[in-house]
Amino acid sequence: MATRKKTTKSNVKSTSVLQYQGIEISEAECTKKATAQFRLDYKGVELEKLEIYIKPEEHKIYYVGNKDCTGSVDL
Repeated sequence: MATRKKTTKSNVKSTSVLQYQGIEISEAECTKKATAQFRLDYKGVELEKLEIYIKPEEHKIYYVGNKDCTGSVDL
């Protein structure tokens, strides 16, 4: 009977980049911009959860922070 070699799973590192009509922006940059805008818009509110929605045709990043704080920032 053949023995199976046990393999260990490694964490795969990945990046996402949006390219649209001459614009190139990474997921990390979108998150950074949305986080910074959240802090400007909601001073004193601790950010616990952030969802981002990227609409390149509008050149905007929309965000929802903590399920009820919304806003946007330019790409």
